[in-house]
Amino acid sequence: MPAGISFDEDDNMSFQTFEVTASMPGIRLLGRMDYTQKPLALDWTGSGMEFRFRGTDAWAKLEAPAASPVMWMIVLADGQPIARFPVEPGIRMYPLLLGLEAEQARTVTLMKETQCMPDQPASTVLLHSLRIDGELLDPPARNCRIEFIGDSLTSGEGALAARDNMEWVTPWFTSRGNYSWYACEKLNAERSVLSQSGWGVCWDYQHTEKNNMSDAYEFTVGVLHGPEAEARGCRKPWDFSRWQPDIVCIRLLTNDNNGMIERKSFEKDREAVVQGAVNLIRKVRKNNPQAKIVWILPGSDCRPELATEAVRRAQEETEEVYAFTVPDYGPEDMGARWHPNAAYNRRIGLQLAEYLKGLS
Repeated sequence: MPAGISFDEDDNMSFQTFEVTASMPGIRLLGRMDYTQKPLALDWTGSGMEFRFRGTDAWAKLEAPAASPVMWMIVLADGQPIARFPVEPGIRMYPLLLGLEAEQARTVTLMKETQCMPDQPASTVLLHSLRIDGELLDPPARNCRIEFIGDSLTSGEGALAARDNMEWVTPWFTSRGNYSWYACEKLNAERSVLSQSGWGVCWDYQHTEKNNMSDAYEFTVGVLHGPEAEARGCRKPWDFSRWQPDIVCIRLLTNDNNGMIERKSFEKDREAVVQGAVNLIRKVRKNNPQAKIVWILPGSDCRPELATEAVRRAQEETEEVYAFTVPDYGPEDMGARWHPNAAYNRRIGLQLAEYLKGLS
């Protein structure tokens, strides 16, 4: 057991219960969150915890402060999906793994599948404690850290639904079935995801300027506002020294393009979009001085040349800024609401991993 861990015995004498905190050895927290909070709030896609243990059973105490929209979680054992479940209103214990061989060690990952919900900022998942029957070990080493900044394509929207499904509902989002997971799995990388459906660099898909990832980037959970979000630390400036990525991947401008279509304002707004992307790269560079920055270009129908021009301008100011092109997705690649499915996400995630490997 890692040094410094204290635990309380449950009524079942073989169980050990640990309060999950940022200072607790043996647990790796995943994603941005306010580390001072008790319990910890899981807001971003892919936020959660990872631990390694030898024993038979593992449970987590989780809380959903709001009944709707329903937040979904996924459990992985050594990277393989074992369980996926909604977090019910209130506080309860959820089984992660049960009935294992007591002598075998495995890595367990618990992640939030559902993205932030700006229209319902009270909706989140609170992580209280971990209970295991066994021994907590040191978490596995990772080769690097990668941050992803994006929209619905990075939130995994629609990836788990059948083709042509038109529901906008939380079960179809996924942190595991999207390209960022597959890329990090291939590279043995630790991941942080900042993504919000419909948002862009300068505005959202309806050209609403306040809904942009650039302004949100320097806050802990910058897409959430209001008293509930503030109470769990979402509006705090993010301390970049806590988690410095080796690579930052940006997959934005699809919704900026959609907003210009909405307003029929491409010629008017073109320069603002390009310069907005340059400014976001500058902000990323300022806060992550050693990171490689990779812009994943929008699809061919969303004016990828704007991102290409922004990258070109940024390359004149700073080193290690790159552009990466992914193949367009067609009808056979579709999940819900015109978004790509998990199979397409896996394909491009592996392509991205090979590209990033070549940058090292």
